[in-house]
Amino acid sequence: MKIVVKPEVGWKKVVFKIPDNQFGKIKKLGEKYGFRIDKLLRIILIGGFIDYQDNSNFQDLEREIESLERKLYELEGKWSPLKFRTYYLAMDDQNLAIQISGLIAENKRLRKILGKPERDYSKIEELIHYYMGFDSRE
Repeated sequence: MKIVVKPEVGWKKVVFKIPDNQFGKIKKLGEKYGFRIDKLLRIILIGGFIDYQDNSNFQDLEREIESLERKLYELEGKWSPLKFRTYYLAMDDQNLAIQISGLIAENKRLRKILGKPERDYSKIEELIHYYMGFDSRE
């Protein structure tokens, strides 16, 4: 719904757009408490229903929010390099797991060629799956 507010003197006007569902709520409140819709909209737009005498509470809250934001940025600054390091450590672990996997395959092939008995690499393969991010249940 569009609401046009015109001053008593002059040509300027202000247009407000209120969604229909919000206007319906305003209308229900007006009917419930016995206000005319134009008076209710005037109260809402002018803000005459709020008492601003105690601003100290808002200022305290704003200071607290600023201090919490500073702490957040400090923690983010400390956490960011750790995240960067752990990412590259994980990448190194994956590279090592790939190399170990290749060495195990080569060892198995050489044992087969030389006629030696096979070895159990199940524990190492579980570690490889862990570092490669594979699910061991598959």
